[in-house]
Amino acid sequence: MKMRVGLIMPPNESGSRWKSYEVRGGIPYHYGTDKPYIGGPQDSVDGHIFRNVWNRPFIGDGCFINPSEGLPEEKFDAIFLVNDSQCIDSREFVNLIRKRYKNSIIIGTTKEVIPRLKKTSCQGENVGLGYLGDFYKMCDITILHYADQKVCDELSEEIDEKVYSLPMNYKIEEIRNKYKKSDSRSRKILAGTTDWGNRGYEECLKFCKYLAEKYNYEVVENTGNKSWDEWLRIVDEVDFMVNTDTQHRLGQPTIECITLGTPHIGGVSDAVLSIIPEWATNDTERLEEIFIHVEKNGYEKSEEHYDKLMSKYSLESVEKKLVEILENVS
Repeated sequence: MKMRVGLIMPPNESGSRWKSYEVRGGIPYHYGTDKPYIGGPQDSVDGHIFRNVWNRPFIGDGCFINPSEGLPEEKFDAIFLVNDSQCIDSREFVNLIRKRYKNSIIIGTTKEVIPRLKKTSCQGENVGLGYLGDFYKMCDITILHYADQKVCDELSEEIDEKVYSLPMNYKIEEIRNKYKKSDSRSRKILAGTTDWGNRGYEECLKFCKYLAEKYNYEVVENTGNKSWDEWLRIVDEVDFMVNTDTQHRLGQPTIECITLGTPHIGGVSDAVLSIIPEWATNDTERLEEIFIHVEKNGYEKSEEHYDKLMSKYSLESVEKKLVEILENVS
């Protein structure tokens, strides 16, 4: 019998467009109805392929609960409880969920970035390690979406609490089957660094233009508010994604590229560090060497990287690992 997994986060973390939904047979529905739930165009395709944290409820046909719509009666085996900021009273939030779902294992987690243990709160003051460390200690267990256990071990030392690694589950095969179409060379390079949040987009674009001019390629810029569908089609079409993002995040562009067989070079994301560590650099001289090698020899390790991706990020592998973690702590 499958686990019943919940995902709950404060309304300020979920935004206005994310409504409560439940997954049945791998398909999301508005909670308590038979009306399909499609999420938003930036976060889903075909109404059932989601990205990032919104994939957690697909473990064991679970559900996402937006507390602003109420806390329905449910029997969860485990709940991923999200908190990324000090904008809520953590103790009150955890106690509320624990009281409502008494027999559930409460998993303290985050959405996308490395927990802001050393950043500022929503009020602007520097709050140090306290607020998220305390939040995790109020939960039964802390599980973060980093594939590299070393990252979790470092966080464990900071907050004096065991932190477990559980990569973000994705419908990898379905994305590959839908979007992997192009086998011919397009002679296009995608500047993959995001253009918001001081992530180094201008430097990435400058380097891509340098490669394009020197090796006769066209640059595709990463600007504008594209739907996820549009983005994935671009990722499949181009010959390379160069991504020199300076922040250590989940690495969804890396996951997308490996899924579709497009070489992803650069960056320090969790995904590139755990699957393609030899390409995890923002040193432009080294990146040019990698670019030249792949242009000359092709993407030699495409299938090897895909197999590693499946072993870490597929729904089946993530669900199996979650079961093992919970068995060890129960």
